[in-house]
Amino acid sequence: MKTKITRLPDTELEIMQVIWTNPSPITTSEVKKILEKKRPWSVGALQTLLNRLIDREFLKGEMQGKSKAYIPLVSEKDYLVVESKSFLKRMSGNSITRLVTSLYDSKSISDEDLEELTAFIENTKKND
Repeated sequence: MKTKITRLPDTELEIMQVIWTNPSPITTSEVKKILEKKRPWSVGALQTLLNRLIDREFLKGEMQGKSKAYIPLVSEKDYLVVESKSFLKRMSGNSITRLVTSLYDSKSISDEDLEELTAFIENTKKND
């Protein structure tokens, strides 16, 4: 894992999610094809964002024939750990209870979600 993982802008995160969920290395054209299932992308804009991800040390780029291919240097799991901590701190003052209460009050989390969360907590306690 990188020593310092920084928060990604939404478009860069969208690209990383494609890279994390597909076998690597993955080429620019493969990334573009997957992203375009949701909306059009220009090759130039995509290449700019991929180069930024290389500069941020999230990706490694290598030539495969005439195509550039990308390999993640930061795992999705490692990114989610850092981003989750940051989100919790920013949005609820590091209080998981405040966060869950807010989600429940806004109807963003259901009773079934709470039951699943309760089961997760109970299983985690048993395994510790």
